[in-house]
Amino acid sequence: MTASQPDNEAIFHAARDIPNPEHRRAYVREACGGDEAQIAYIDALLAAADAPDSLLDRPAGRDPVATIDQPIAERPGTIIGPYKLLEQIGEGGFGVVFQAEQTQPVRRKVALKVLKPGMDTRSVVARFEAERQALALMDHPNIARVFDGGATPSGRPYFVMELVKGVPITDFCDQNHLTPRRRLELFLSVCQAVQHAHQKGIIHRDLKPSNVLVSHHDTMPVVKVIDFGVAKALGQELTDKTLFTGVAQMLGTPLYMSPEQAGMSDLDVDTRSDVYSLGVLLYELLAGTTPFDKERFKGAGYDEIRRIIREEEPARPSTRLSTLGQDAATVSANRESDPRTLSRFLRGELDWIVMKALEKDRNRRYETANGFAIDVQRYLNDEPVLACPPSLGYRLRKFARRNKGGLAVAGLVLFFLVLLGSGVGWAVRDRAAREAEAARQLAERQAKVAGQVESILAEVDLLEKQQQWPEALAAARRAEAALAGGEADAATAQRVRTLLKDLAFIDRLERIRMQTAMMVGGEFDNAGADREYVRTFRDYGVDIDELAVETSIDRLKARPVLAIPLAAALDEWAQARMRILKGHADGSRRLVAVARGIDPDPLRDRLRATWGRTASKVREELRRLADSIDIRAQHPTTLAILASCLREVNHPGAALRLLRDAQGISPEDFWLNFQLAVALSNQKDYEGAVRFFTAAISIRPNSAAAHNNLGLNLVRQGKPDEAIAWCRKAIELDPKYAGPHNVLGMALDDQGKIDDAIASYRKAIDLDPEFANAYDNLGSAFADRGKLDEAIAYHRKAIEIKPKHRNAQSLFQKGVTAIG
Repeated sequence: MTASQPDNEAIFHAARDIPNPEHRRAYVREACGGDEAQIAYIDALLAAADAPDSLLDRPAGRDPVATIDQPIAERPGTIIGPYKLLEQIGEGGFGVVFQAEQTQPVRRKVALKVLKPGMDTRSVVARFEAERQALALMDHPNIARVFDGGATPSGRPYFVMELVKGVPITDFCDQNHLTPRRRLELFLSVCQAVQHAHQKGIIHRDLKPSNVLVSHHDTMPVVKVIDFGVAKALGQELTDKTLFTGVAQMLGTPLYMSPEQAGMSDLDVDTRSDVYSLGVLLYELLAGTTPFDKERFKGAGYDEIRRIIREEEPARPSTRLSTLGQDAATVSANRESDPRTLSRFLRGELDWIVMKALEKDRNRRYETANGFAIDVQRYLNDEPVLACPPSLGYRLRKFARRNKGGLAVAGLVLFFLVLLGSGVGWAVRDRAAREAEAARQLAERQAKVAGQVESILAEVDLLEKQQQWPEALAAARRAEAALAGGEADAATAQRVRTLLKDLAFIDRLERIRMQTAMMVGGEFDNAGADREYVRTFRDYGVDIDELAVETSIDRLKARPVLAIPLAAALDEWAQARMRILKGHADGSRRLVAVARGIDPDPLRDRLRATWGRTASKVREELRRLADSIDIRAQHPTTLAILASCLREVNHPGAALRLLRDAQGISPEDFWLNFQLAVALSNQKDYEGAVRFFTAAISIRPNSAAAHNNLGLNLVRQGKPDEAIAWCRKAIELDPKYAGPHNVLGMALDDQGKIDDAIASYRKAIDLDPEFANAYDNLGSAFADRGKLDEAIAYHRKAIEIKPKHRNAQSLFQKGVTAIG
C-alpha cells in the first residue's frame, strides 16, 4: 500500500475524529496494515491539519486532503501577464514548470514556474520582490537568471526564469558515463556559480541535482544552477508542512539539507549551508547515492529525518559504495570503473574533501564555496589537499606524483649506487664514501624541499597578482613551514623571509582598516587608525613622519606588486588624519606625497587633490567624476576611494550608486562589498546591509569587523537570535575586539537577558575604555533595571567621551529628571 492509494483520505478523516492521541495512533497503524510509509504519510497529514497556519498551509476553510492532488488551473495557452504558456516541461514538490513565450518588453522563451495550491501568495510575492534587486545583479555563465515574479489570475505565485534545456547533473554524468575526474571538473563550475551568488549576498538554500542542470553547448557540457532566490521567497523549512506536500516530492530537499536548516532554530542559514549541500551533491556524483538512504527517509517522520540529519554521521563515499549491493556494479560502470577500483579511487583524499564539506559543525566545513572548489582543484592538480592530515608521508607522495620524471632518474641513480655498494661493500665503510652518501642524501632532501617551496611560491605570486592578501600570507607561511628543517639554500630562505615580512605588513594594514571600520553610530575610529598606522609603518622600517618623503617612497617601492594596497592604506590614513584635524590637509600632506610617489595613478591622484578643499567646492566635481568615468576600466580600490570621497562631501546617494555598480562588476572585492553594506546601513536599509556583509564574509571568512557589522545590522532588523551567532564568531576571530561584545550586549538586551547584556557591555569597556556607545548601552541596561544612579553615571561617561552623543544626552536628562 502506498501514499497515493485512494483510501488515504478515508483513513485521514476517520483518524481526525478520534480525540485520544494513543487511540488515534493505534487506529492508523491498524488501518494501514503496518505499512510504515503510509503510516508516516497519514501522520504528516494529521500533524499538518492540527498545526497552526503557516506559509505552506492551505487557504482557510479548504480541506487539506482535498488540495493535495488538486491540479493547478494554468494550462498551455494560458496568458499570465506578458507570458503565454506553451508546454509543461517539469514538475516538483512546490510547482509546475512551463516553457513560456514572453511578448514584451522583449520577445524570448522563458521558464515559468507556477506554485502549487497552498502557498500564501502575498507573503511569497513580497519576499520575492525583496530578493529581486539582488537577483538582478547576478551575472554568471553557470547561473540561470530569475527575471520576474508575481501572481497568476487564479492567485498562484509564479516565477519567471531563464529557460535551461538540460538534465540534472547526476543524470547527465551517468548518461554520459563520465569518469570521477570529469565529474570533479564539472563540479567546479557549480562551486564557482554558488560562490558568485554568495558574493552578491544570495544564498541558494535548496541546492540539489534537479536545481543543477547540464546541457551540451558545442559538444561541451555547460552547468546552469537554477532557482536562486526562490527557496528564500518560499520560506521553505523542513517541517510537517514540507511533508504535507507529498512524501515523494519532499525527499529532494531533506536529503541535501544542512543540519542547521533541519534544526528549525531561530538562527538563519548562511553560505556554509550551501557548502554542505554542495558536499552532498559531490558525494552523489562520486558514490552514486546520497549520504543518507532515500528509502529510509521515505519511511521516517519529519522529526526522525531531522534527527538523522543533525545527529548521524554518514559513511565515507568509499565505504558507502560497498553497501550498495548489486547497484554498486551499475554505479561503477557509469563511472567507467568497477566497484573495487572505484572504492580505492575514492578512498583517502576524496573521502576527506567530501566529509569536510559535510561536517555537522559548520565552523569545521569549508568556509566558502570557493575554498571547497580550490581543494577539489588541488586534488586534480596532484597537490596536497587542505582537508587531510598534513603528514610528511602524504606530502612526499604528492611531491613524487608531481615529479615522476625527476624521481625516476633519481631512482635509477640510487639503484645503481645500491648495486655498486653491494659489490664493493668495503667502500661504504670507508669514511669518504660515507661522507659522499650523506652529501647525496642532503642534496636529495634539499631538492625535495626546494620543489615544495617553489610550488608554494608560485601560488603566492598568483595570489598577490589577484590582490588576495590573506590567502597569500597563509601560503607564505606554508612555505616557511616547509623550510623548518633548515635544508633549503640561502637564496630561497631569504626570499621566503622577505615575502613573509611584506605580506605580514599588508595583513596588519588590512586589519587596521577592518578594525577601525567598526560601526559605532555610523562613525569610524579615526584616532585609533592614526595610531595603528604610525606603529605599523614604523615597525616595517618606514617612519613616514620622521623620514624624508623620498626615502619613504624608495623603501616602499621595493616590490611594485604591493603598490596598490600600500597606497590604499596611505590614502585611508591621510583621510583619517584629516578627519581628526577637521578637514585641514596640512597634517596629511606628507602621507599624500608618499602615496603619490608609489602609486601615480592619474584618477587616484586627482581624488587626492580634492582632499582638504571645501566640501561645497568639490561636491559637484566629484559627482560629475563618478558619473563620467568608465568604472569597468578602474581598479576596485580606486572606486572604493572615490565612494569614500563622495561620502566625505555629503553625497551619500552618489556614493551608494557607485558602490552598487562597482560591486556588480567586481563582486569578488571584499572592500566594495564591505563599503556597500556600510552605505546601505547608513541609509537604514538593514536587509541590504546584511546581504552584502554576508557577501564580504564569503570572501574573507576571518574578518571580525564584517561579522560584527553583520550582527549589528541583524540587531537593527530586530533579529537578536541571529545576531548573537555572528557576534560570537567575531569574538572568536578577534578576542581583543571590543565591538562584538557591545553588539552582543545589544542582542542579549533585546532578548530580555539584562544581566548577560551588562556583562557584555562591561567586557567591551574593559577592552576599550573610550567606547562611548558601550557606556551609553550600559547606562540604558541599568535604567531598565531601575538603577537610575548607575544609569546616569554611565550616560555621563558616554557624554564625556563623545560630547555630541545625542542618545546619551537624552537618556541622561531623562534619568536626572526621574530622580528629581
